[in-house]
Amino acid sequence: MSSTTPRDSGDLLRVVWGNVAVALGVVAIVLWFVAVREAHFLNMDAYGLVSVLGWPYFAGLLLVATGFIIELFRTPLRSLRLIFLIALLALFIFGTACAVEPVASLTSSWVHAGFIQYIVQHGRPLNGYDARFSWPGGFSMAAVLVAFAGQANAIGFLRWFPLLIELSYLAPLLVIARFSGVSRRAGWLGIALYYSTNWIYQDYFSPQALNYLFFLVVVATVFACWQPRPFDHIGADIGGWMRRVKESRGLLTLSRLEGRDATSTWTSEVTIWVLGLIGLIMMASSMSHQLTPYVLILALSACLLTRRLGRPELILLIIVLAVGWLSLGASNYWVGHLNDIFGSVFQVSSTIGSNVTGRLTGGVSHVLIVETRIILTGGLLLLAGIGFLRRSADSRALEALAGAPFLVLLAQSYGGEGLQRVVLFGLPFTALLAASALLPLQGGAIKALFPSSRFGRFEHVVERTMRVGAFLVVLAFAFATTIVRGGNDAYEAFSKGELAAVNLAYDHARGGQTIESVNGYLPIGQRGVGTVIITSAVGESDLTARQISKSMLHHHANLIILSRSQQQYGVQVSGLPLDWEVTLESTLVNHHYKIIGQWPTATVLQLTR
Repeated sequence: MSSTTPRDSGDLLRVVWGNVAVALGVVAIVLWFVAVREAHFLNMDAYGLVSVLGWPYFAGLLLVATGFIIELFRTPLRSLRLIFLIALLALFIFGTACAVEPVASLTSSWVHAGFIQYIVQHGRPLNGYDARFSWPGGFSMAAVLVAFAGQANAIGFLRWFPLLIELSYLAPLLVIARFSGVSRRAGWLGIALYYSTNWIYQDYFSPQALNYLFFLVVVATVFACWQPRPFDHIGADIGGWMRRVKESRGLLTLSRLEGRDATSTWTSEVTIWVLGLIGLIMMASSMSHQLTPYVLILALSACLLTRRLGRPELILLIIVLAVGWLSLGASNYWVGHLNDIFGSVFQVSSTIGSNVTGRLTGGVSHVLIVETRIILTGGLLLLAGIGFLRRSADSRALEALAGAPFLVLLAQSYGGEGLQRVVLFGLPFTALLAASALLPLQGGAIKALFPSSRFGRFEHVVERTMRVGAFLVVLAFAFATTIVRGGNDAYEAFSKGELAAVNLAYDHARGGQTIESVNGYLPIGQRGVGTVIITSAVGESDLTARQISKSMLHHHANLIILSRSQQQYGVQVSGLPLDWEVTLESTLVNHHYKIIGQWPTATVLQLTR
């Protein structure tokens, strides 16, 4: 006879079910470690990171999504467990490359380490060396951190920086979700969708990654401090659409522009202190990044017009700081380069072309990755549009914040990356709107344009369908982001041999000498800032192998580095034959170059005359 009563069995089942999400997360961690251990970086093919990830990775990601949805629809919501599962989701999407790839990826992160090293050694930036040195705030702060930590350079921070900075975004995202005007469950789902759709690789070791944190903190603070005042009563005889028209007339009234339609939830003393802290963050942002301050201007203006900001002075402050630094602190950049700043104003078609159609080139794998990115972003925007129609709210701040960054495209293409940047700045708000497509809030002064219907006795079926839909959306987006985020890692990620080759070249280069590569895809730039010249023969131009060798022989660089990453770029994007780099090496050896170092993934050649 069993000693366990039915009541005891029921309690045991409830305990087990109550902890099943955490158990799934723990199993997922084990599977992640197995996937990372079995992934061999040098086996990476044209499809990038996903080509070396086995079934344990995808099984673990499935368990994380399952555990998250189980916790999302529990009553009551358990915040700590949801944070744990979202952090696991971030580990899978942003930490896997950090663990699999032997050194930090992206050449720009190594270049930024070189900028920081120069400031550590000389106590100031090198004027006129690089446009990014005209916004040295982030580099200077990192130099202080390097010195405080007792490190010789910033290279130790590069590899795991993407995961750490993404996890630091979680705190302001939680605040934004809580005070955004969506339901609690939609807020948590929106954060999961943010991490599941963030394929835009702007979280590498860079000022823009830090300034994105500044951006989120400022918006989160504004959301937490100010709430919209209720609309004045409008006569009951006015219909729904007439009421919407009458309410929208207040958008540009003096009361709205002066912030009187928003009310602070904090005391005056606390608000003043918070405004001071926001001012310091704005000052740091203005001195450390070219784009973020202007997106902040648009975001704060959107908050003001949608009754979520009660201090229009903040907008004036960021305008003064941003324009003031550009005019004075960044004068080395804009003097003689005004066309770079204003040359693409209102040229939206060319901006879209350089950001989208200009990237649909190269081999089948590269085109597939780009197309998948477009589909993924388009799918999220479609869900956000449905969320806009289905949700009721007290303010349309989310819609305004999701759309405001796109106004940047009227002024700047930002080197062909403008569209990616504005999508990223709008992503937290777009994700919350997408979550509202599945879990819309029904209460609010602004009623839904497409209100949810009541399904009577089928209500529970619809609710279960929404749960399944939320699970499938998170899982599909997370799988797609895994594929496309690491889709360029075949040439944007580097081996230890390539890093050793770069260090050997630096060791042989004297002041004023040149180290040249074919297209710049190397872990290079971290040493010799201002003394050793780093060049690429053809950049990202689509040239034939013969034209590349002719260009490199014409330059007579003192040292040349050939590598696996450069070879992969030539094959996948420029359409060169598989053996093009072997042929180039042979040509260089036959024209006064000798090999002074060689690894399975890299070769260093030196000019002999």
